[in-house]
Amino acid sequence: MPIIPQHSTATADVSGDAIFMFPDVPQGELWSGTTQIAGAPSTAIGKVTGGGEYFGEMYGPGSYGPWTCGNSQRLSIAASGLNPHTQYEAVWHADDKGDQYSTYPAPVSPTTVSGGGTVDIGNFPAVQTVDGTVGVTGTVTTEPSLAGVVTSGQVTMTGSIVTLPANAAVQGVTLSAPASNGHPVSVGGPLVTAGSGMILSPGQAPTPVLPVANSDLLSAIGTAGDVLSFLVT
Repeated sequence: MPIIPQHSTATADVSGDAIFMFPDVPQGELWSGTTQIAGAPSTAIGKVTGGGEYFGEMYGPGSYGPWTCGNSQRLSIAASGLNPHTQYEAVWHADDKGDQYSTYPAPVSPTTVSGGGTVDIGNFPAVQTVDGTVGVTGTVTTEPSLAGVVTSGQVTMTGSIVTLPANAAVQGVTLSAPASNGHPVSVGGPLVTAGSGMILSPGQAPTPVLPVANSDLLSAIGTAGDVLSFLVT
């Protein structure tokens, strides 16, 4: 699906506050994209949430994110510092990543696996019963685009910018933050700052595949002790 901008209009109250609510994400879709409030003064601050989870902040009329929501989450922006009694329009440049997300392979353990496309699994150690007793043997053939090297692991946050280890990617990199984290992790380029870029909340669904050529093009910042999981394909 091409990027389809979603719009939300709100009028700031006497204190300069306004809440922008975007449409619900349809069943089976996963929307990801940046947001901005056109014409907002540079002093404006917007707190972005999805389904009640805090994602991060945005400032002035700039573009921030991307933010990712599934059908169980609804993106909203609680803005302050706007001009009182003034109408504003917020835009979420939503790109449906549902197809990629729903067909992405299940997570693997933190290790490196090499293969040429076919993995011999030999004989199963136990007899499987399916409408009778059936012995199971065979091979597993991966999709050609997934054959080769798959690397996964974790990086530990220090409170400063941490660059992911170098791993060449064919498809890209998928990121997630475990539910055991105590705070959100911000992900972006080498100069990412806390509260900017892509915000991964504890236990949030994994990101769509980020199309980068190497995982070391991504950096993160978060509270010391929290971790960021990555999968390079």
